[in-house]
Amino acid sequence: MGDRESDTRSGLMTPRPWTQQHPDQLPAGRHGLSRDFVAQSQRGRILDALVASVAEQGYPETRVTDLIARSGVSRKTFYEHFADKEECFLAAYDASVSLLMTGVTTAYEREEEWVDAIRAALAAFLGFLAEHPDLTRLCIVEVHAVGARALARRDAAVRGFFYFLDAGRADAPRALPGLTAEAVTGGMYEIVYGRVLRGLTSELPRLLPELMYWAVLPFLGHDVAVAELERLRQSSDELGVAAVGAGGRADGRTSGDGAQLVAVPPRRSGRRPGSKRRDDPPAS
Repeated sequence: MGDRESDTRSGLMTPRPWTQQHPDQLPAGRHGLSRDFVAQSQRGRILDALVASVAEQGYPETRVTDLIARSGVSRKTFYEHFADKEECFLAAYDASVSLLMTGVTTAYEREEEWVDAIRAALAAFLGFLAEHPDLTRLCIVEVHAVGARALARRDAAVRGFFYFLDAGRADAPRALPGLTAEAVTGGMYEIVYGRVLRGLTSELPRLLPELMYWAVLPFLGHDVAVAELERLRQSSDELGVAAVGAGGRADGRTSGDGAQLVAVPPRRSGRRPGSKRRDDPPAS
């Protein structure tokens, strides 16, 4: 259950000019800092406290007093920023999803053809989750314990991934049902949810070959999906061998423990203007 330990890259939402009794706590007395900077620091420390507390003990058991103690702010300051614990959670969720979607969208848009874009987006998605286990726990598991507003945000975030996959219909050799991308995304979400729930967040990048197979299969067919599966498995094996040579592990796993939603990218063609269509599957 190592994924329930404190995220090694915590403090994602807080500027870090000092080390105080509480990480990022501002110096006492006159410090000459602007009011906006102070408010930003306070808000960021509270959000970081929420992420850490929820990862350790779950949302239902997290109390406002826990957040105050962790962040080093007063009760008055907490309520100046958030109406209650739920509002604080929603702000942390929005900030986390924004970070995730920015990375995934950047990876997706960098590629010319749809299959390459999906591969890059999936790798970025799984890599982010593995690198930030506390944020992952909050966004994938604990969001279900919060209430209707949090679930609505979860649904909106999941819908963002439909558009990446649905663009594959432009390259599909046959007409596909409109729910295809939604069904594939839902299945992937359940697989990731199960791994995170069991404390296997750091191992999520190992799912890339098989998830890529299922992402491609409905759109480009079995041959292309198998070629992707074998290609990614071979790449994973080669990375494992390289890790052994460098004193790492041979199992292909990563070495680490692994506000407002960003706009959903528009539906895009399966290929850039001028790029060639993949009529034939790549060699396996």
